[in-house]
Amino acid sequence: MFICDCHCDTLTELYKKGTSIYANDQHFDIQRLIELGGGLQFCAIYVPTQEFRYYGGLRYTLQYLDKYLQEVKKLHADGIDVLQVRTKEDVADVLNHKAATLLAIEEGGAIDGSLEALRCLYELGVRAMTLTWSNRNDIADGVNEEKSGGGLTVFGRQVVAEMNKLGMLVDVSHIAPAGFWDVIEASSKPIIATHSNAKALCPHPRNLDDQQIKAINENDGLIGITFAGQFLENDYNDACIESVYRHIDHMLNLMGNDDHIGFGSDFDGISHPPYNIQGVQDYKPLVDFLATKYSDSTIAKITHQNVLSLLGKVL
Repeated sequence: MFICDCHCDTLTELYKKGTSIYANDQHFDIQRLIELGGGLQFCAIYVPTQEFRYYGGLRYTLQYLDKYLQEVKKLHADGIDVLQVRTKEDVADVLNHKAATLLAIEEGGAIDGSLEALRCLYELGVRAMTLTWSNRNDIADGVNEEKSGGGLTVFGRQVVAEMNKLGMLVDVSHIAPAGFWDVIEASSKPIIATHSNAKALCPHPRNLDDQQIKAINENDGLIGITFAGQFLENDYNDACIESVYRHIDHMLNLMGNDDHIGFGSDFDGISHPPYNIQGVQDYKPLVDFLATKYSDSTIAKITHQNVLSLLGKVL
C-alpha cells in the first residue's frame, strides 16, 4: 500500500514540541508511513492570521521551513530513504523510495504581499500553497469572509499566475466561493483542494458544493478528502471510516470518473478525527474498507496515482 496524502499540520507540532518527524506520538510520522507500505506526505506550514497581519508571515514561515529542512537532513543522515519532492523527475521516482515528502504552505499571508518572497520560498522547496486560510489576506477572502463576496485581489491574480509559472500547486481549500471561481478562471494549470469534503453531505463552510466539485473535475484538478470530523458529519462524534467513504462516493458519482479524488487527512491539524482513524497507521483499515466498494484500479488511483498524475502536470 502506497499512500499520497495532500495535507498534514505535523510540522507545527514538531516545531512546538521539538519532536521528530521520523517517530513521535502524533497523528503522523515517517516510521509508521514506511511500515504502512510507504507514501508521499504533503507537509504544510500553517501560518496563523495574527502572524501575517503585521507583515510577520515570512519570518514565521521560515522558522517552520527550517524545522522541515533540519528534519529531512536528519533522516538522510540516519540512512532513512525519504525523497523530498521538488521536480517532475522526483515525482516519477517517488514509488522507488520508501517514503517522500512535499513542502507546502497553508496561508498565502506567508509571503507578506511579495512575489519575490514567493519565488524565494519556491527555491527553498515549497511546491504548494493554500491561497488563504479561512480569514482575509492580500490574495483573497477566506470562507470566514464569505458574506463580503470578495474574490481574488489584483495581487491574488498575480500570485496565481506566478505559481503557475513556477510550477506550484494552487490550493483552494479554505478560500471563499468568489475566490474559488476566480481561481478556476485565472489558473492556467490544474488546481487542488488539498483538504475539503462535500457540502451536500455535511454543510460546513469549508466543504465544497457540487458545482465546485464538478469544476475541479473539469479543471483536471484534485480534491483531497479530509478526516476532520466536523467536515465529515454534522456531529463529529459520528465521523468514521464509512463517513470518509460516503464523501468519496458522492464525489465520484458527481464527477463520473475516478481520476480526481485523493486524500488530504489534515493529520495533526484536527481535534476531532474519525473515531476509527487515529493516525497514519489507520489508512490500512480505511483502504481495506474502500477495497470492498471499489476495484483495485480505482483504489490505486485514490491512494496515490491521481496525486502523482497531478504533480506531474503542475511541477
